[in-house]
Amino acid sequence: MDLIQVENLQKKFKVNRGAMGKKATITAVKDVSFTIEEGMTLGLVGESGCGKSTIAKLLIKLLEPTSGTINYEGRDVTFLKERHFKRLRRNIQIVFQDPFSSLNTRMSIYKTLSRPLKIFKFSDSKEKEREMIRSILAEVGLKPEHMNRYPHEFSGGQRQRIAIARAMITSPRFVVLDEPTSALDVSVQAQIMNLLLRLKEELKLTYLFISHDLSVVKFISDAIAVMYLGSILEMAETQALFDKRYHPYTQLLLSSIPEPDPDKKMDNLIDTGELPSQYSPPKGCPFVTRCPRRMERCEREMPPFYDMGNGHKVACFLYEKTG
Repeated sequence: MDLIQVENLQKKFKVNRGAMGKKATITAVKDVSFTIEEGMTLGLVGESGCGKSTIAKLLIKLLEPTSGTINYEGRDVTFLKERHFKRLRRNIQIVFQDPFSSLNTRMSIYKTLSRPLKIFKFSDSKEKEREMIRSILAEVGLKPEHMNRYPHEFSGGQRQRIAIARAMITSPRFVVLDEPTSALDVSVQAQIMNLLLRLKEELKLTYLFISHDLSVVKFISDAIAVMYLGSILEMAETQALFDKRYHPYTQLLLSSIPEPDPDKKMDNLIDTGELPSQYSPPKGCPFVTRCPRRMERCEREMPPFYDMGNGHKVACFLYEKTG
C-alpha cells in the first residue's frame, strides 16, 4: 500500500534580489512526483540547494505548496487546515539535520519529550508520562537520568538520539529524516544509522531519507530518487541504480564516490559548466548546461520519464526509443 503519494508538487518563493531589493521568483521544487510504500525507505539525493529540504518541509506541512498534491493513506492533505492536519501530526514526524538548533536549549530533555505527549494526550498521569519517556530514551540508547539534563550537556550524537526520541515518542508511521547524520562524526554516523534501521524494523516505520551522501543513502534506502535543481531526474530501486545509472547527472554523481580499490577503473566523466542560477534556470532539462551528452532539444523541453524496466525511470531524451 502506498502511504505517501506526491504528484506534480511545486513550490515557488518570492525573494529580494540584489542590494536594491528587486523582487524575483525562484522555483525550489518543480513538478515532483513519487510514491512511498508503507514500510519502505525512499532516499532523496542531490547537491545542496536542489530542493530536498523544501520537499521535507512540504510533506510535513511546515510549508504550503504552490501547486500539486500530497496524499497520506489516500487522503489529500495538500491544503488541509492546521486544525484538521493536527490529528495526523502524531503519525508524521521529522528529524532535522542539526540536533542542537532543533532542540530548545532552555528546556530539559524531560520537557522536550513530554511536550508531544501532552499535545496528543498520550498520558493521563505524571507517572505514565515519565515511564514513556524512560522507555523511549532506552530505545535510542540513553539513560533515564538523562531526562533531567539540558541539550548543551550532551554530545552531537546524543543530541541527535534525543531528536530521534522526540520524533518516535508519538508512535508515528512516517518519518522524514532530513540529513540526520551529516553534522556528526563518521563513527557516530554509523551508530545513528544502525539505530534508525533498528527502529524502522521494531516500530514498522516508513522513511523519507534525505542526504547528499550516497554511501549513507545506499546503506539505508530501498529506492532512490535523484534530484537536481528542483526536479527529479531518475528513480529506481537502490541496487538497480548503483548497478546501472542512466541519467548523465546520476552517472556524474555516483562517479564522485571515492573508491578505495586502486586497481578499479573509475568513470572518466567530465562535469561541464556550472550550476545554473535559480533566478534564471534552463527552460528545458535542468541539467542541460552541464550535460556532456546534451542535445538541442534538451534546451527547449523537459523530457518525460522513460521506463527502463522494473520501475527504473529516467527523465532523459537519450532513452526516448527505449521508453
